[in-house]
Amino acid sequence: MNVAVTGLAPHNEAAFGVFLSRSMPGWSWRSVPTGAGAVLPAADIYVADMVSLGLPRWSQQGQAELFRLLRGRPGVLLLPSTDATWAAVDTQVAGHSLVWLPKPYGTREMGAALQKAATYVGRPAPRQGKTSDVQAPAGPGTAEPTPAGLAPVSRAPVSPAPTSAAPAGAAPVDPAPSLSVQEFQARLAALPEVTGYLFLRQLSAMLTENDPFEVRFTVLNSLIVHPAGEWIATNTPMPVIKRICQSNALASAVSVRKIDASQAEQRVQRLGMPPQELDAFLHDLVAATLAPQP
Repeated sequence: MNVAVTGLAPHNEAAFGVFLSRSMPGWSWRSVPTGAGAVLPAADIYVADMVSLGLPRWSQQGQAELFRLLRGRPGVLLLPSTDATWAAVDTQVAGHSLVWLPKPYGTREMGAALQKAATYVGRPAPRQGKTSDVQAPAGPGTAEPTPAGLAPVSRAPVSPAPTSAAPAGAAPVDPAPSLSVQEFQARLAALPEVTGYLFLRQLSAMLTENDPFEVRFTVLNSLIVHPAGEWIATNTPMPVIKRICQSNALASAVSVRKIDASQAEQRVQRLGMPPQELDAFLHDLVAATLAPQP
């Protein structure tokens, strides 16, 4: 599958690339610019941020512009958390196949959305109504008309498409090794020595708070962790982090501080640290540090 990505922030694009290469072998992607009058290149699936497209809320004109961009191809469309108007649009309407993905989302939700979009590749969606079908506002105070005959729907995470529904010829996707925050913390809780692995326990405590934070190993080496965004970025080699994990003396010299989301993104961009999936990092960290479970 070939994916065209537009409207994502640089760090989100980088994280998307890492995720796709690890979790969906055989898939490829490219970043394309967005803006007024933009034309997206041919692709099997489009991934687009609705805010960056200038379409944060549904409107008749906005829907027409979205359909112009997609040109009948499936789209995974990222919705702002403050909007419910787009989610009221049927996922298969006017010859288009749409997969709504509300923000914030994790790698599991993105993977499920891409797999669902892949089931639409090569087959047209049923036509259900006209682009121009809208209801008039109900009266004063109504901020925006909604698509005709459609009530707002709950924006639950997309369920993974069953393997049997995958496009013909598509190879099954083996998930990359990963370890969730809860699984990571369970591994630490099961350790017999409560005084060891100081750094891992500090990391676990910070992950529980769910706020972005920075770990400073040296003046030049650091680790940025964004739990809610499910990504990390570091310029520190894993062997160095492994030694710190295994030595309380080295771990005691490490500093940890909370930062906000904008600081996290700025640090990552300024230091040129490519984002990685948090779950994959935790798996690699545990695999390199702790003895395997019997």
